[in-house]
Amino acid sequence: MKLKIGSHSVTRLVYHFTFIPKYRRRKLVGQIKQGLEGMIKFCAQVNDWKIMELDIQPDHVHLLLQANAVDSPASIMKRIKGGTSKKLRELFPEATETVWMKSFWAGGYFGETIGMKNLKAMKEYIQSQTKYHGDKA
Repeated sequence: MKLKIGSHSVTRLVYHFTFIPKYRRRKLVGQIKQGLEGMIKFCAQVNDWKIMELDIQPDHVHLLLQANAVDSPASIMKRIKGGTSKKLRELFPEATETVWMKSFWAGGYFGETIGMKNLKAMKEYIQSQTKYHGDKA
Protein backbone atom coordinates (compact mmCIF):
# COMPACT_ATOMS: atom_id res chain seq x y z
CA MET A 1 0.00 0.00 0.00
CA LYS A 2 1.44 3.33 -1.08
CA LEU A 3 1.72 6.46 0.98
CA LYS A 4 -0.50 9.37 -0.09
CA ILE A 5 1.56 12.50 -0.52
CA GLY A 6 -0.20 15.85 -0.21
CA SER A 7 1.17 19.36 -0.34
CA HIS A 8 1.77 19.40 3.43
CA SER A 9 1.30 15.80 4.54
CA VAL A 10 2.21 12.18 3.96
CA THR A 11 -0.47 9.74 5.07
CA ARG A 12 -1.58 6.13 4.97
CA LEU A 13 -5.20 6.23 6.14
CA VAL A 14 -7.13 2.97 5.75
CA TYR A 15 -10.70 2.59 6.97
CA HIS A 16 -12.98 -0.41 7.29
CA PHE A 17 -16.65 0.53 6.88
CA THR A 18 -19.75 -1.60 7.26
CA PHE A 19 -23.20 -0.25 6.43
CA ILE A 20 -26.66 -1.73 5.94
CA PRO A 21 -29.84 -1.06 3.96
CA LYS A 22 -32.74 0.43 5.88
CA TYR A 23 -34.42 -2.22 8.08
CA ARG A 24 -31.54 -4.55 7.10
CA ARG A 25 -33.63 -5.81 4.20
CA ARG A 26 -31.90 -8.42 2.06
CA LYS A 27 -32.09 -6.42 -1.18
CA LEU A 28 -28.42 -6.22 -2.21
CA VAL A 29 -28.62 -9.03 -4.77
CA GLY A 30 -28.55 -9.44 -8.55
CA GLN A 31 -28.63 -6.22 -10.55
CA ILE A 32 -28.83 -4.06 -7.43
CA LYS A 33 -25.61 -5.63 -6.13
CA GLN A 34 -23.85 -5.17 -9.47
CA GLY A 35 -25.04 -1.57 -9.78
CA LEU A 36 -24.00 -0.76 -6.23
CA GLU A 37 -20.53 -2.19 -6.75
CA GLY A 38 -20.03 -0.03 -9.84
CA MET A 39 -21.32 3.07 -8.06
CA ILE A 40 -18.99 2.59 -5.08
CA LYS A 41 -16.01 2.04 -7.39
CA PHE A 42 -16.91 5.16 -9.40
CA CYS A 43 -17.24 7.22 -6.20
CA ALA A 44 -13.80 6.02 -5.09
CA GLN A 45 -12.26 6.87 -8.46
CA VAL A 46 -13.78 10.38 -8.52
CA ASN A 47 -12.58 11.11 -4.97
CA ASP A 48 -9.10 9.56 -5.42
CA TRP A 49 -9.69 6.78 -2.89
CA LYS A 50 -8.33 3.27 -3.28
CA ILE A 51 -10.69 0.37 -2.65
CA MET A 52 -8.63 -2.40 -1.10
CA GLU A 53 -11.56 -4.79 -0.56
CA LEU A 54 -15.29 -4.60 -1.24
CA ASP A 55 -17.81 -7.28 -0.31
CA ILE A 56 -21.55 -6.86 -0.78
CA GLN A 57 -23.79 -9.30 1.06
CA PRO A 58 -27.60 -9.32 0.68
CA ASP A 59 -28.03 -7.26 3.88
CA HIS A 60 -24.74 -5.38 4.41
CA VAL A 61 -21.62 -3.99 2.75
CA HIS A 62 -17.98 -4.25 3.88
CA LEU A 63 -15.56 -1.71 2.42
CA LEU A 64 -11.82 -1.42 3.05
CA LEU A 65 -10.70 1.92 1.69
CA GLN A 66 -7.57 4.06 1.60
CA ALA A 67 -8.57 7.72 1.75
CA ASN A 68 -6.99 11.14 1.63
CA ALA A 69 -6.11 13.19 4.69
CA VAL A 70 -8.80 15.77 3.87
CA ASP A 71 -11.60 13.16 3.88
CA SER A 72 -13.12 12.35 7.25
CA PRO A 73 -14.86 9.00 7.76
CA ALA A 74 -18.19 10.86 8.02
CA SER A 75 -17.66 12.68 4.72
CA ILE A 76 -16.66 9.44 2.99
CA MET A 77 -19.83 7.69 4.13
CA LYS A 78 -21.96 10.72 3.26
CA ARG A 79 -20.68 10.66 -0.32
CA ILE A 80 -20.99 6.89 -0.74
CA LYS A 81 -24.35 6.38 0.97
CA GLY A 82 -25.91 9.62 -0.28
CA GLY A 83 -24.94 9.14 -3.90
CA THR A 84 -25.79 5.45 -4.10
CA SER A 85 -29.10 5.88 -2.28
CA LYS A 86 -30.40 8.37 -4.81
CA LYS A 87 -29.15 6.43 -7.82
CA LEU A 88 -30.38 3.01 -6.62
CA ARG A 89 -33.85 4.43 -5.98
CA GLU A 90 -33.89 5.92 -9.50
CA LEU A 91 -32.63 2.77 -11.23
CA PHE A 92 -34.62 0.19 -9.25
CA PRO A 93 -37.90 1.82 -8.16
CA GLU A 94 -39.74 -1.51 -8.12
CA ALA A 95 -37.28 -2.97 -5.61
CA THR A 96 -37.27 0.04 -3.32
CA GLU A 97 -40.71 1.62 -3.36
CA THR A 98 -42.26 -0.30 -0.45
CA VAL A 99 -39.20 -0.36 1.76
CA TRP A 100 -36.98 2.67 1.62
CA MET A 101 -39.05 5.83 1.52
CA LYS A 102 -36.49 8.65 1.02
CA SER A 103 -33.38 6.75 2.06
CA PHE A 104 -32.01 3.45 0.83
CA TRP A 105 -29.54 3.08 3.71
CA ALA A 106 -30.04 2.87 7.46
CA GLY A 107 -28.79 5.94 9.31
CA GLY A 108 -25.28 5.31 10.57
CA TYR A 109 -22.40 2.99 9.81
CA PHE A 110 -19.54 1.14 11.48
CA GLY A 111 -16.07 2.54 10.84
CA GLU A 112 -12.59 1.77 12.12
CA THR A 113 -9.02 2.54 11.17
CA ILE A 114 -6.76 -0.27 10.10
CA GLY A 115 -3.02 -0.28 10.75
CA MET A 116 -0.40 -2.00 8.63
CA LYS A 117 -0.13 -4.94 11.05
CA ASN A 118 -3.87 -5.67 10.82
CA LEU A 119 -4.32 -5.01 7.10
CA LYS A 120 -3.83 -8.60 5.94
CA ALA A 121 -6.18 -9.98 8.59
CA MET A 122 -8.87 -7.45 7.66
CA LYS A 123 -8.58 -8.26 3.96
CA GLU A 124 -8.98 -11.97 4.74
CA TYR A 125 -11.98 -11.23 6.97
CA ILE A 126 -13.77 -9.27 4.24
CA GLN A 127 -12.93 -11.89 1.60
CA SER A 128 -14.39 -14.63 3.82
CA GLN A 129 -17.80 -12.96 4.20
CA THR A 130 -19.45 -14.78 1.30
CA LYS A 131 -18.29 -18.12 2.69
CA TYR A 132 -19.40 -17.18 6.20
CA HIS A 133 -22.83 -15.86 5.23
CA GLY A 134 -23.32 -18.32 2.38
CA ASP A 135 -23.50 -17.39 -1.26
CA LYS A 136 -26.98 -15.87 -1.15
CA ALA A 137 -26.24 -12.99 -3.48
